[in-house]
Amino acid sequence: MHRIKCHPRLLAALLLLGLALTALGCGFTQTMSDYWHDLMDSQDTNLRKRVVVAPFLSKLPGMEARAKALGLAISQRLEKQGGMVMVEFKELRQALTQVSPRIENSEDRIVAAARSLGLNTVLSGAVVNLSMQYDKTGIYGFRENEPFALMELDLKLIDVATGVLLAETTLSIRTELTETQASNIRLGQPYPPKVVDKLQGELVSPAMRWISQNISAQAWVGFILAVEGERIKVTVGRDTGLSLGSQLTVYAKGEAIKSGSGRILYMPGPVVGRIKLVKFEPRTAWAVPVWLAADDAAKAEAEKQKELEAQREAERKQKEQEAKEAKAAVAEAGAKPDTGNMAFKAATPPEPKVRTVTRRLTFEPGQILRTR
Repeated sequence: MHRIKCHPRLLAALLLLGLALTALGCGFTQTMSDYWHDLMDSQDTNLRKRVVVAPFLSKLPGMEARAKALGLAISQRLEKQGGMVMVEFKELRQALTQVSPRIENSEDRIVAAARSLGLNTVLSGAVVNLSMQYDKTGIYGFRENEPFALMELDLKLIDVATGVLLAETTLSIRTELTETQASNIRLGQPYPPKVVDKLQGELVSPAMRWISQNISAQAWVGFILAVEGERIKVTVGRDTGLSLGSQLTVYAKGEAIKSGSGRILYMPGPVVGRIKLVKFEPRTAWAVPVWLAADDAAKAEAEKQKELEAQREAERKQKEQEAKEAKAAVAEAGAKPDTGNMAFKAATPPEPKVRTVTRRLTFEPGQILRTR
């Protein structure tokens, strides 16, 4: 049995060639995807997610073209099925050329390009096994060996928002072989084309079920593309399923950290605010702010300062009143005021206000959009 192992260096090189989005899945956990899943609401499952299918790969001799054909068949079936927006891989390849050269890491470049297209998911696949095996039945010594051909397909779904592996699986399909076919294969002849055609075709349906199930359960996200004054351009078009007037929550760009395997995890940041969709374009939309979390924080800080100043003013007035009462008591007793008495000392000047300067969260390109 021939298997393909996940070699990070090799896959990183393939990424640069536009054929290694599979690499983004190696070594990731689902922790970050689970975080976004917790934020899902009922609307998420009705929104159409943008998906790109990377060309399927294979290291098996003579299977490269077959793998690509299998990936194309799955992509076409997903498009006909509906429920998601299929984006051509060449668009992602083109978007990669527009990524700033300051972003040097290959995986960071892939994520940046995918976000500029508003992608939710990247599907990658690899045909990893084509072998002949036997079903052995009966009592040992009297067994009947029935030959069959086995094909296996590895599938990975990458969550663009977090850069982590959303799901992965290995699908297996088998079909019976005649003794003549099995004998020819043992002698080094290639697998009969009709046998490979059958295996390849029968992999499409289980792949479709697995892909659809996992993408439907995925949390939908969009991204801010540009900010022009009070106008915000987002990766939400008519194809998404949202209507004009819909409001979206904006999350700041979180910290990018490396996992134990060296992969990049994109942590979610704090809530920035909410925006409202006001104009649709085919693949994008314009929105306007309806709420900014920083405004509430500023108001809360202003209220806190106001309360503090009121408290200090009350304390100052109380000290003045105490000083007046003490002075009146001394005058009434005919005593000379004691200049060393605390009652007549100058009031201690109020402490200067110390303000903590923090970065004000505002809307900016690259931030994530959620339905809540």
